[in-house]
Amino acid sequence: MYNGETAVNDRIDIQRFLDRLDSCFDRNDMRAARECLTFWEGEARRLGDDRGLLTVLNEAVGFYRRTQKKGKALRAMEESLALTEALGVGDTPSGATVYINAATTLAFFGREEEGLSLYDKAAACYRSAGRTDTYEYAALLNNKAGTLNALKRYDEAEACWQEAVAILKAEGRHDGEIAISLVMLAHLTFDRDDTAYDAVEALLDEAWEYINSDRQVRDGNYAYVLRKCAPSFDYFQRPIEAQALREVAQEIYESNRR
Repeated sequence: MYNGETAVNDRIDIQRFLDRLDSCFDRNDMRAARECLTFWEGEARRLGDDRGLLTVLNEAVGFYRRTQKKGKALRAMEESLALTEALGVGDTPSGATVYINAATTLAFFGREEEGLSLYDKAAACYRSAGRTDTYEYAALLNNKAGTLNALKRYDEAEACWQEAVAILKAEGRHDGEIAISLVMLAHLTFDRDDTAYDAVEALLDEAWEYINSDRQVRDGNYAYVLRKCAPSFDYFQRPIEAQALREVAQEIYESNRR
């Protein structure tokens, strides 16, 4: 799988690594993704390429969170945070990406309060760089909203999700992510008031429209969005839509394996 040049000027070829990893995710091949991460981490360590290692570890954090490997996720997170400080990139957008990933991971494993300060550090990076109208900043808001919602800070969570949706609607290239935000707002609305059926249904209807948007590329990321949304449609008693989402996601993954 990994034949060919892996390094350029004693640094790993980061684009080659990311392309390989994306290919694994496009096929939903978690075993291959793990092997990819292990290989490129070894290459970065062999070369003493700390910047490359930071990129690999940051991807590893997300992968091990996704596959629910708590120990590995937290170890990769701790080293990525240490490297961010050691390399002096903590006040840059790339540092913000590490902070968001770490905060999301802490929240995923039940340490929501610890993650909030990292979201704030990341937000400061984006504000300083004038990038609060970007997909990356919207992703920060989406993830922070999830943490706030878990802490039952519903009004703050709602404000974050609404801001994220507004940014992504203006940006116009991530309709699937808008759908996820709207689905999460439906959960928040129902958690806060379990009689708010009309509001929940309206949010789900809008989410469905964005899921099926003509602007949405039907790729591996889209399949991931579909699989992420499907359980919520089941939860809100929309089994036909939920099954359709799962089937389309599976079709995409199978097509990418050919």
